[in-house]
Amino acid sequence: MKNTIIRKVAVLGAGVMGAQIAAHCINAKVPVVLFDLPAKQGKKSGVALAAIENLKKLNPAPLANKDDAALIQAANYEDDLGLLADCDLIIEAIAEKLDWKLALYAKVAPHVPAHAIFATNTSGLSIAADVDA
Repeated sequence: MKNTIIRKVAVLGAGVMGAQIAAHCINAKVPVVLFDLPAKQGKKSGVALAAIENLKKLNPAPLANKDDAALIQAANYEDDLGLLADCDLIIEAIAEKLDWKLALYAKVAPHVPAHAIFATNTSGLSIAADVDA
């Protein structure tokens, strides 16, 4: 068994779960890129930026130090997929909709480095389900 060193993490999905996964990685002193859809208004990574800001307001606090929220890099699926190349662990945490997940996997796959671990936070979908069903 080979030991894997996680130097950088990408979290796909800046919802409640994805943002808090990003916070816990930051608590472990691992840099994180937090992805979400491009915002329709304002900065393109605005969805992820808003999620990062929200982490500072939560109680109980997911961040050990609220100022560490600045260590999470906001990204979007349209402009920033190249950032995945530097990630050792990629965690998908989008809505429990299989068609959405499959579309996202297809979009990010060309950018995932061969050495990376790709994981899902899925709890409501069977990983053994027939995709064609």
